Amino acid sequence: MPIVIPGKRFSPRLTKSKLFAGGIAGKKSVAADLLVTPLVDMFIIIVIFLLQNFSATGEILFMSKDVTLPNASNGTEVERSPVVQISAEGEDEPFVPKAILVEGEQVVQIADLARDEYWNIPALEEKLRDIKKRYEALHGGDAFKGDINIQAHHGIPFSTIKRVMFSCNQAGFTNINFAAMRVGAAAMADKPGLLAQ
Repeated sequence: MPIVIPGKRFSPRLTKSKLFAGGIAGKKSVAADLLVTPLVDMFIIIVIFLLQNFSATGEILFMSKDVTLPNASNGTEVERSPVVQISAEGEDEPFVPKAILVEGEQVVQIADLARDEYWNIPALEEKLRDIKKRYEALHGGDAFKGDINIQAHHGIPFSTIKRVMFSCNQAGFTNINFAAMRVGAAAMADKPGLLAQ
């Protein structure tokens, strides 16, 4: 180990500088020091940008391969509300309802409802009441609007849709909207729209 004269010493980075090292130019290092602070700042900016972009263009409807929305030429833009989805069995049986989902989570199979003679769907009502309670807990002072979007496959029988609407109404969601694909000259291609009930 070399003997070093005691006294003031510069950091390894400043030792290579002409200004601090007494005019002696050090060799250029192949390995550069990594500046962490600007790197962290850059990542924070990227994360904030992505979060703002996601919130502005987030998914409003849970699109599924089991659901083909009907076409509509009139309607209003989709607004964020709880989504009740009625899916169909598949391409071979497009008009046979399969399941009812709320916010992408399956609540009940339609085959289980065939035995019931009641209009309401208890599992759906319970899930919607939970959503309403959560809304009221988070937005204490705001009045509950009761908005809900129903996203049903284009060939689902009206008897099934009627039961879903009745259950939504019983749970306190009275402002029911139906999701549809916007068509027509003035509409943009494949842009979801709502038909107010």
